[in-house]
Amino acid sequence: MKKNSTKGYIILGIIFALISVIAFVVPTMKTATFWIAYVFTAIAIVAQIVIWKNALGKEDTLKSKFLGLPVVHVGIVYLVVQIVAFAVFVAVPALPIWSAIVACAVILGFSVIFIIAGETGREEIVRVEAKVQKKMFFIKELQTDVELLIDREEDAETKTALQQLAEKIRFSDPMSNNALAEIENKIAVKVSELNTESDKMAIIHELDLLLTERNKKCKFLK
Repeated sequence: MKKNSTKGYIILGIIFALISVIAFVVPTMKTATFWIAYVFTAIAIVAQIVIWKNALGKEDTLKSKFLGLPVVHVGIVYLVVQIVAFAVFVAVPALPIWSAIVACAVILGFSVIFIIAGETGREEIVRVEAKVQKKMFFIKELQTDVELLIDREEDAETKTALQQLAEKIRFSDPMSNNALAEIENKIAVKVSELNTESDKMAIIHELDLLLTERNKKCKFLK
């Protein structure tokens, strides 16, 4: 990632150098309009570094970086539009100062709005996914606990019953709900009892009934 960032910064440096060379070599008047557009273009180039670091450098996960790509895309579009605007003001230096200020400020303003919107959308996606993962944790943990019990079980009949229970858990609705807290607590307690109680078949039967009740309530709550 660091190598890619370095390459990106080098590219930005080359772009800035090329723009500067062309702007100062082309025999045009260096009016106030020119300098205003030039400064805004320099800001657009420097802004790419901030945008990239913010969008791609927050987390090390590939998913987080993928979610940051739309913001990077907006930043690149902003830079391209600003360079086009700068080219116009270089080609037509007689344009009034206010036109350069208004045009460059509008480009910057709308770009900031779109970047903020993109970042807000990214944060919302991350928040919702975290919430979903939290709601799915119960079933995942329950399935893991039962599978561990299967590995330790020596009685063939009980082992088969546990396997059937694990299968039912696997196909249960993974989404939890605050309204299911009571019945999920009962299920968790019963699974814990499987580690200590001798009559496991009776507990497995109770768990089967509790899971059926939970799944019916899940459908009702949707």
